[in-house]
Amino acid sequence: MHRSIALFAVAALLSLGLAGSASAHFLWVEPEADGARLYFGEFEENLREASPGLLDRLTPLPEAKLVASSGAKPLKVEKSPTSFVITGGRGPTDSIVAEQVRVSERKQGDKVTRTLGRLAARYVPDFSERAPALTLDIVPAGKPGAFKVVYKDKPLPKAKLELINQSGWKRELRTDEQGALAVALPWKGNYVIEVEHLDPTAGTQGTEAYDGVRFVSTLSFKVADGGEAPPTPPVFTPKREMNR
Repeated sequence: MHRSIALFAVAALLSLGLAGSASAHFLWVEPEADGARLYFGEFEENLREASPGLLDRLTPLPEAKLVASSGAKPLKVEKSPTSFVITGGRGPTDSIVAEQVRVSERKQGDKVTRTLGRLAARYVPDFSERAPALTLDIVPAGKPGAFKVVYKDKPLPKAKLELINQSGWKRELRTDEQGALAVALPWKGNYVIEVEHLDPTAGTQGTEAYDGVRFVSTLSFKVADGGEAPPTPPVFTPKREMNR
């Protein structure tokens, strides 16, 4: 009983670990001819953070890799004023994954909580069934609108997700007991699915200790068939000063 209460308390603190102006932010991947762009912000509002600003909070740089049927290989990542630029050739069926890992602190009274934040993103060019490549991963299940959420290579049941179209249209979803879900994709255009998972297990990242882990992962893809979506909001890049 005492352990359950302790875990609940830690999870509650972790849920606040990145609260503030970036609390709803996540990473997502948009492909380009010679690689991709990795954005940090709020997809539904077309809000994209910049440097100088909150983009600078993501240190160290995210790591990215190309995932192909023959295996995975690292890709080059550089920070630009509006995104992280991922460089590398990509085949027509290849997936791109990226992840940024950072320990952050939050103080409430005399209590200091250290959270390992793991922000990850994946892009897929089609709905072919794929193996997980991230600790918390969203993967297509073989047909449009069918997906699986996997945590540490096991299905994650009852996970809460958001499905977002580039127009700002969105739906809240949950996986079933097998970590699967099926959903209609009514609009043409770009989509992002976001999932968050809190793990109150303490550990270390390099030399830094943490009290638990906050995972936020996304899957981005494009739908060619469907209705015409409402207009996409204009790109919004707020001017912010970074407070470390």
